[in-house]
Amino acid sequence: MSEPSVNSKIRLLGEGAGDKSSLPLPSRASGQPAAPPVSIAPPPLSASVPAEPIFLGDSADGADLLNAGEIVQPLAQLCVTRQVQTPFLAAILGPSGAGKTFALRRLAQTIEQLGSATASAGALRRVVLANVDASSGLEAPVAIASAAYAALDREPGADYSGLLDETGHAGGDPHRAARAASDRHDDLIRKLETERAQRDDIEAKRARLADTLALDTPGSRLDVFARARRGAIEARLRGFGFAGADVDSSYRNLVRDMSTLGAGGRAAIVIRSIWAYGSQARLILWAIVAFVLGFLVRLLHGEAALSAARGASDWLKPVADWIAAHGDWFDRASAILYLFGALAIALNLWRALQFSNLLLRGARLLTSEVRERRADLDQRAARLNQRVATLTAEAEAAAKRAEVASRRAGGKTSIRDTGPEFLEAGHAPSASAREFLAALNSRIGRSAAAGPTPERLIFVVDNLDALPPAATISWIDAAQSVIGPGSIGLLAFDPGRLVGTLGDPSEARRRLGKWLQVAVNLPARSDADGERMVARLLSSGGQAASARDPSAIAAALAEPLSAAETTLLAALAPLAAHSPREAKRFLNAYRLARSSDAPRPVMALMQAAAFAGAEAQAALSDRLAHGSGELTEFSGHPALSEAIKAARAALGGPISIEDARAAAEVARRYALPG
Repeated sequence: MSEPSVNSKIRLLGEGAGDKSSLPLPSRASGQPAAPPVSIAPPPLSASVPAEPIFLGDSADGADLLNAGEIVQPLAQLCVTRQVQTPFLAAILGPSGAGKTFALRRLAQTIEQLGSATASAGALRRVVLANVDASSGLEAPVAIASAAYAALDREPGADYSGLLDETGHAGGDPHRAARAASDRHDDLIRKLETERAQRDDIEAKRARLADTLALDTPGSRLDVFARARRGAIEARLRGFGFAGADVDSSYRNLVRDMSTLGAGGRAAIVIRSIWAYGSQARLILWAIVAFVLGFLVRLLHGEAALSAARGASDWLKPVADWIAAHGDWFDRASAILYLFGALAIALNLWRALQFSNLLLRGARLLTSEVRERRADLDQRAARLNQRVATLTAEAEAAAKRAEVASRRAGGKTSIRDTGPEFLEAGHAPSASAREFLAALNSRIGRSAAAGPTPERLIFVVDNLDALPPAATISWIDAAQSVIGPGSIGLLAFDPGRLVGTLGDPSEARRRLGKWLQVAVNLPARSDADGERMVARLLSSGGQAASARDPSAIAAALAEPLSAAETTLLAALAPLAAHSPREAKRFLNAYRLARSSDAPRPVMALMQAAAFAGAEAQAALSDRLAHGSGELTEFSGHPALSEAIKAARAALGGPISIEDARAAAEVARRYALPG
């Protein structure tokens, strides 16, 4: 039975996912009209759940269809492993379209993830990545130095400003560096004083905010209210005895005072407005007089008062008789006096309520605006406090750096001049960049008085293929010369472009061996399985079904070579290593390759064969491509035959062709092309 086509696989994937849109429509019966197509609307997307992308871009976060992340994972682990002799250069190699830039970005992402994760034994934590664009038009030393400075300056996990200040003046006059450090400290102190003055001004505004809004802020809510009710306010305040030159100012002061009181204080103000002011006190006095007079008038025409008047004197009898005859007049007079007193009390209370309402309304307006303005001032004060704290820390650090720079200059910055400008300005950019990188490399991984230093600096160089072949060769040569101790360089380029410029494949292989300690080859685009890639995109979004455990790779890289491995590698050396440089590359490649799942003796054999001559490689490739069963010795290739014998002895049995093919595929990743 033939394998199903790609279309059938895609259709099966859609049916497995429950895609109802692919259901077949009912067939048309003979002579019957066709049924209308059924339109199935897609379910609405929830605003809280991000939509799964269906149009895919070519980004580092996109689908990894060629397993680039898995291929570069051992190299990423190497970059954060402490047991790496630096300077160290590695490269991702492949023809055009193999995905070198994608793999380089995945490599950088993996290094960042490993650096931020919990450090395992022997792993580094303070690793800084510097991204270098070889096509920027800058010379290699300048581009690398600029990338290193930018990466250290923006590193979020640590403050490397002291290291940058210390290395930024490398090769220049130490007195000028000391003067620059002192000027930077003075500039920070001036900024700190400015921020402190602004903070103090904000604090002063907060303290007198109520006074400012009540008295000195045109357009405030209280000001708008006071201007709109000016006539009523003046009339009522003058009625209460506020007859000064500026009644409006008196009202604003009263409102300000009331806004500072609580509920009890405001209630007391309302009660005091009944009797505490002159006009209110007069109304109360008149009410008392009216009540007293009314009581006396009612008492005067009572029987007791009339009897007393008649018995007191004869001349009072006619008066008493007249009062008795007109008693209803006295009753009405008493009622009028009582009414007058009640009206005086009512008028007093009404005036007090009107006066208190004006004050309470203004106090509410002022309090609400003060609350809003104070919240804004609190936020500004908090930002200024944070800024002051940051500047204080920066000023203290700058003071320490200025002290270090002064000691480096001999403590004589105030005695001698900083030297002529040509000591710095006369340097070519490339020379200055080399001096900066040399000073930086000497401090990486070491304690410094000026502040922390990174444990490793990794340069990720891309876009080398955008340069002409001769420029690419010059760029790599210059990069190799300036990437120093404590640093690792990660390059990505197509070695096939350089063969013609270098002369021939053997010379290209020799130059690559001189440049690189480790090479990782990406498969060519023609080796990609299109059917598998499309099926993976449809089923898993382009992600591999399983990923290797980084801790297992780290353990395999740092694991010491066993006695059996040492014996086997020594036996394989005649096949793989013909110079000290090739021997180092062979051991580096084997340490990376043994993190795979292949049996280690088979992996060592295939890695040695990948470093062997072209004749041995061709013979082994032909056997792996057409052979079956076990891998046996080769006639006519003594070194290859001896290597197979040693590998079988280390494995303790025969080597299957299947194991050899799997190991050879991994070994080709770390072999130099050519």
